[in-house]
Amino acid sequence: MKRLLYCLFLLVAIAHPALSRDLSSAEQDSLRTQIERFQTALSAQDFEVVSKTVPPKIFEFIASDAGVTVEQLRSALTTQMQMALAAVKITEFTMDTQAISLAQTPDGTPYALVPTKTVMETGGQTIEAKSHTLALMDGTAWYLLRVSDQQQVAILRKVYPSFADVTFPDGSMQPVK
Repeated sequence: MKRLLYCLFLLVAIAHPALSRDLSSAEQDSLRTQIERFQTALSAQDFEVVSKTVPPKIFEFIASDAGVTVEQLRSALTTQMQMALAAVKITEFTMDTQAISLAQTPDGTPYALVPTKTVMETGGQTIEAKSHTLALMDGTAWYLLRVSDQQQVAILRKVYPSFADVTFPDGSMQPVK
């Protein structure tokens, strides 16, 4: 009989997803602070701060794969961002903190998807990009990652296997008339 009860308990435990937990006030404040920090840094074109919003484990993975140090990778990323924004003018960038959707991975890791809108001018054309930014908690810190880029999602899933089965919303780009 005990064995039957254990088996029944195990079956119920496996069949139900992990119980979702609400974010504490401190976690919510920390998330909003990280989003504000990112928006401010992007507006000021402070790419050093922007790069520090990416999870360190992602940088370590990419640097190791490329055979460079994390510092070299951050420097190269900063240079690439400067070059990209020399050809593109961001006229609007918003992360909708009122429409954040909270969830968690099957192992209970909390994350948030933040609707993100970027309007940019390039080559005499105005383009609007709508996407979601993933805010993931690693330890007690929030980090941000664009999930409309499939290459970044593939790296995310290698570094954070708990995101393997998480489906992210598609992004879109369209000319503004």
